[in-house]
Amino acid sequence: MKYSRLNAFSLIVFIAITLNPIKVLATTCLAPKIDPISNFLTKNELWTVETGELTGEIGEEIEIKDKIKIVSGANNITAEEVVYNEDAGRIRINKGLILENDNLLVFAEGAVIETDNNSAVITATDYQLLSPQARGKAEEIRVQSENDFTLIKPFYTSCASNDDSWGIEADAIQIKSDEGIAKNLVLKVKNTPILFLPYLSFPASEKRKSGILVPNFGSSSKKGTEIEIPYYWNIAPNLDLVTSVNWMGKRGVQLSNSLRFLTSKQTGEINLDILPNDDITGSTRNYIGINQNINLLSNWRVTIDGEYVSDSEYFEDLASSINSTSRTHLFRTIHMQGFSENWFMDIGMDNFQILDQSISPDDKPHRILPYVDFSGQWMGEKSNLSYGLDLNLAHFDSNVNVAGTRFHMMPNLSKTFNLNGLQVKPEIQFDITSYNLDESADDALEEDRPNRTVPIYSLDIQALFKKNWEGQGYIQTLEPRILGVYIPFKNQDDFPIFDSIVPDRNVYELFRKNRYLGQDRVGDTSKLSYGITSRIYGKENSSEYFNFTFGKTRYFKDRQINLPGELPNNHNSSAYLASMQWSISPRWRIKLGHVWDSDYEQTNKTQIGIRYKSTDSKIMNLSYRYRKENLKQLDASFSWPIRDKWNFVGKYNYSIEDRKSLEHFFGIEYESCCWGIRAISRKHLIYRNGETDTSFSIQFVFKGLGEVGMPIENLLEEGILGYDVP
Repeated sequence: MKYSRLNAFSLIVFIAITLNPIKVLATTCLAPKIDPISNFLTKNELWTVETGELTGEIGEEIEIKDKIKIVSGANNITAEEVVYNEDAGRIRINKGLILENDNLLVFAEGAVIETDNNSAVITATDYQLLSPQARGKAEEIRVQSENDFTLIKPFYTSCASNDDSWGIEADAIQIKSDEGIAKNLVLKVKNTPILFLPYLSFPASEKRKSGILVPNFGSSSKKGTEIEIPYYWNIAPNLDLVTSVNWMGKRGVQLSNSLRFLTSKQTGEINLDILPNDDITGSTRNYIGINQNINLLSNWRVTIDGEYVSDSEYFEDLASSINSTSRTHLFRTIHMQGFSENWFMDIGMDNFQILDQSISPDDKPHRILPYVDFSGQWMGEKSNLSYGLDLNLAHFDSNVNVAGTRFHMMPNLSKTFNLNGLQVKPEIQFDITSYNLDESADDALEEDRPNRTVPIYSLDIQALFKKNWEGQGYIQTLEPRILGVYIPFKNQDDFPIFDSIVPDRNVYELFRKNRYLGQDRVGDTSKLSYGITSRIYGKENSSEYFNFTFGKTRYFKDRQINLPGELPNNHNSSAYLASMQWSISPRWRIKLGHVWDSDYEQTNKTQIGIRYKSTDSKIMNLSYRYRKENLKQLDASFSWPIRDKWNFVGKYNYSIEDRKSLEHFFGIEYESCCWGIRAISRKHLIYRNGETDTSFSIQFVFKGLGEVGMPIENLLEEGILGYDVP
């Protein structure tokens, strides 16, 4: 028999859809397999009802026994005993109510459905979500309408049956079309309450909704006990704001705001943190950060990026990341960039705020207000000549150092010859630079309009040889390279230093033509740089297993140009430079960088790292870094499973030179199929003032719900190479 009037059963289907969380987690517990209740032909137009024994008369009560089965679309409903009163418009299910679809199973002792107003009361319900996997129960489900129902005494968890390691309980949860309201919600772990919310409003659909987010908590020696409660404001579809009230036991109450916006042409974020009255310093402390990207045209964009803090110790006292506490400058930039197939252009301004007050005036960077950069490279259609042009115009401003405007232009012309496996590239460049220095320039500079034109001649010869290791699936390359460079001497003593520095010595700088970075100095040289690189990679997957580079530079004359404070170096050869990366096996990897001074028979710089990562999530990293005169450090980090579901994590960074730890943390992780916990104890050095900060953080992870506690994932991912948050 068929009934087109049993619309109230669709309310149960609506409950099935609404209870399904949005977030999908692949590592939740497997639900116990439940045999399908029925396997009927889907009929979308009407409810298909199959019954056993019917007793009663039309217009009075009809009692249906022996498993009534109702099918509509993907939804199957069964009940052991149903009483239908058409005159009263009431359906009473006395026992054995089961609803089944692709994502949900609902079991209930009984239900009363009022067909005239589409309301219902379902008693003693148990439900099981299949994707994502979770389960729960409620004493009653009261359905007021298709888009309005209430769960009385509900319970929710993603743990398997008979495992209530964590769960959410509430007095009542009312769910409407777009909004849910929970009253007296309690989050429990091992039946112990860890979070209580008397009132919680949350979205009941994919639409965003304003409301309280999960709180964070932790402690540190700088801030004391810390409790952060964030609130999400859904201002508009393309605009939202997160406001956090952060209570710090030693500092007071900090208000943090993060505003995000998005349009068809731009994205941006504005951060504002205010601590009105620091209990330790007695001052108001704040932070402002702005990041905005604007797409003007298909090939033009504008970027605005800047930060400000109220005092130089802000990050040391209030930040938790070691990358923040060691910052010496905050940069503020605005620039517009355009590009095409052959050229790139950048117009902008750079400013900064100095945090490290120990920086001497001579070492403070210049403000660049403004600058214009252009770089283009083209290829002749018939001649195969490559020609290009680099242009830079910038005004460097400073309150204490030389200021002025610099114009720099570098045209280039080259041609590449391919000769039986050899690639030969002769090139000529002209460094054309002029200055217009302010009248307040340093008296040590005799000229206020110095200029230079310096040619740069080079010959670059490269080769590539390959060997196929038959039967082993490997290809090995041998890549020798020789670069000859000649730059004549041009006196530059009257030239200011705006941005030129000596680059770090490594294999990546081996084939650099100019000895300096920046455009204030062109180092005279007559040299020959030579090196060789060998690689081994897979024939099928192109994965690189081995990479080794070795080389040095031979000088044919003494160098006369030096930066202020740079010691003259008239050796006829550079140090030997070497680097290696070797994947010994799928688990073991070695990385090496080394600079050897053969004249003094000493190591100038070295770095060696060993990494172990197994398929069962065991990670170990060991490294040693040495730089002559100022650096000698050991670093170890690991993530190591110690028993089923338990993991030990840690990092130790030790300065041999200073005989003290720079940073170390140790912690424990527990992860089951439905919940986890992370606890980390950390101590790190604040580089600029030499103080240390000790902190303890704990984080609960509830799969299917989210995290509660201080965020620990970033610390582990940044501190342990190869670590991935489960």
